[in-house]
Amino acid sequence: MRKRVLAFALAGCACIPTVWTCVETAESASAYTLIAYIMDVTVKKDVIAVGESVQLELVWSNGATQEVFYSSSDESVLQVDQDGVVTGISDGTAEISVRRGSDETCKTITMSVSSDVRISSYYNTSELTLGMKLYEYDTLHYDEQNIGSVANIVNDEGSYDLAFISEKDYVLPFDAEVVGFDGLTIYLAPEYENVRYVDGRTLTTGDVIDTSCHLLCYDYHINRCVFPVFLPAYYEKYIGKGTIRVVAVDHEQKTIELEAVAETETIPAGDANADGTFSVTDVVLFQKWICAAPEVQITNWEAVDFCADGKLDAFDLAIMKRMLVQGE
Repeated sequence: MRKRVLAFALAGCACIPTVWTCVETAESASAYTLIAYIMDVTVKKDVIAVGESVQLELVWSNGATQEVFYSSSDESVLQVDQDGVVTGISDGTAEISVRRGSDETCKTITMSVSSDVRISSYYNTSELTLGMKLYEYDTLHYDEQNIGSVANIVNDEGSYDLAFISEKDYVLPFDAEVVGFDGLTIYLAPEYENVRYVDGRTLTTGDVIDTSCHLLCYDYHINRCVFPVFLPAYYEKYIGKGTIRVVAVDHEQKTIELEAVAETETIPAGDANADGTFSVTDVVLFQKWICAAPEVQITNWEAVDFCADGKLDAFDLAIMKRMLVQGE
């Protein structure tokens, strides 16, 4: 009977799937662990500069990860250490292979090295300053110094995209400039072909603002509101219709006050009937009015008050006739 039970036990062990491993615990109990495999190999920048180093990232399936081994198909071009850090040695292209443990299969990624490529930079967000230029593949890291937990990134639709840098380092997908700060938030302005920016440092009191422009680098004060970056959608919403002008600039405090100036219609001198032109019709109309014709009304009386005395009389009519004859 004992031999038969042992045979059944051995047969049961033979049915355990090969993807599971049996681990003895201190209490001699059995536990089973699923071994993960490498699904993909990624890198933030697949064309690097000579002397530049980048970290490979492995995408694992579910389960326990294993030790991996890295190798380069051409170490005169690319070298890789066993932490997955790839370094550019000379111009060219090579393949980096990643092998899991004793597994013969591997994942590969092709990378290039070019002397024309700029070495990407790594910045703590507390190091950023107004007007700083950033470039594609630069990395921003939130160092918990109360600057740059979140990035508001101006988009080409007149709004913002958000990047939560406190959750994950942000790798720039474009060239950009640091254009504003607001507490924990930084503002970035990417280089778009169809978006026009105006740097607040170039503005002076009395300047008229093109309302299709994004205003950068200063705090913009409107109706008790402050905006570190002013978008085209804000003009009518927060200021109003009309011509937008700079009311005041403080370059030391980096503040600008904006206001809307209502557009006034220019009335031609002598345009008594408000048709937009001065002609003999206006002279005839004014003359009838002087003669006290009850049916006649002067629409633009300011346009025919040539003596600027607040009243209309024959003296104004005389000047008006002279203007018509002289073609003024």
